[in-house]
Amino acid sequence: MIQQILKTEVNYICFFLRVVAGVIIFPYGMQKLLGWFNDFGGGVGIKASLAQLKKKKVPLFLAWMVILGQSLGSIALITGFAGRIAAVGNFIIFTGALINHLPDGWVLNWTGRKRGEGIEYFVLLLSMLLIIIINGSGAVSIDLYLQKSYK
Repeated sequence: MIQQILKTEVNYICFFLRVVAGVIIFPYGMQKLLGWFNDFGGGVGIKASLAQLKKKKVPLFLAWMVILGQSLGSIALITGFAGRIAAVGNFIIFTGALINHLPDGWVLNWTGRKRGEGIEYFVLLLSMLLIIIINGSGAVSIDLYLQKSYK
């Protein structure tokens, strides 16, 4: 089973998508976990993140999974360690975000006239994560190194 999870090929497209997805998700996780990236509208830390998620009626266990999934999952994506697992976890998290933003329409709030942000960003990120789920971490990944070690 571990071999199936690690299974990947020397694919630089998957490598690129995995690293970009990890870099995109990293600030979300670090805002929630460590309170970093205040300039991005976050930087609240664990306590405030849990409070915000509770306000949205997210159960405590799931709130912790979101925090850990985004923070540790983004690092796992960047390094290519258990890339499929990290991609699946974040796929679930950002599907929830997409559903949450669905009433705001398709496009982002470029003009500042809308109530919230649209879903186009989430569709793009989910597409990237889906490719990683299907193909694995790709080139320059810990998964590829471990896969070669198992042979």
